[in-house]
Amino acid sequence: MIVLDASTLILLAKSDLLPLLVEKTPIEIPPEVEQEALARRELYDARMIEGMLRAGKIQVSKSARPERRRQIQADFGLEAGEAAALLLAKENDQPLGTDDGPAIKAAKIMGIPFFTAIHVLSELHEKGRMDEKAALVKLDILQKVGRYSIQILEDARKRIRE
Repeated sequence: MIVLDASTLILLAKSDLLPLLVEKTPIEIPPEVEQEALARRELYDARMIEGMLRAGKIQVSKSARPERRRQIQADFGLEAGEAAALLLAKENDQPLGTDDGPAIKAAKIMGIPFFTAIHVLSELHEKGRMDEKAALVKLDILQKVGRYSIQILEDARKRIRE
């Protein structure tokens, strides 16, 4: 089981990587992430996420300890969804999917293993669930919709082509 925050959940949906991920990986999100991800239900990514929630492919956990979430928000300057996802991952000893810079820093400080949407793409390709051409197309989509540095994108391209 993995925990996703809204940034990674939305990026995986926008790049159509989410359906591949949920095939073999159980996903859990806190209610705050569900609320963020479905805020604009008319968008493609929100409709995809909503369908996966309804189908039970993504589980929503119960909100735990709001005072602790608020403390994490204050300590690291995070939004509610990122703080709730960090707390859920920490409490359940699960890796966290986040593409949010401050949440990545918080995960490092809190000792929570983390990954990004690009890590998911790389892993799907490495495991043979996506060929090189498809992986490069998905990387181009992530480049357009994400906020990745040129170095991260070039490293991912190199890994995909090897």
